[in-house]
Amino acid sequence: MVKYVEIRKGDIIIFNSKSGSGSFVYLRNKGNYFMPAKRELRLDGQKLPIKLNEPFVYLGSEVLETKGATRMVRISLTRLKTNQACIVNEYHLHKYFSKPENHLPYVENYWN
Repeated sequence: MVKYVEIRKGDIIIFNSKSGSGSFVYLRNKGNYFMPAKRELRLDGQKLPIKLNEPFVYLGSEVLETKGATRMVRISLTRLKTNQACIVNEYHLHKYFSKPENHLPYVENYWN
């Protein structure tokens, strides 16, 4: 069973997949979007790979569309490494990111 945890604005979340398995792609005039490292899912743009346990700040979410039991949600994050705003969808947030019980070791170790 999958355990879901509430994420609130300002919470630290971490990238929980191995380094290089995802990246943020900068799309001109649109921003930075998360893309998993899969050949079928490539966008043209500047790629910024993500490291294992890299910390991010959760800024909030916006429901873009709902149809029956499905919905499209845009989730905003700030990447602490570059202080850039990034966008991820709900599915990728659940699959590639997690909220640690204690975020301090991740943030402190990241800067050392």
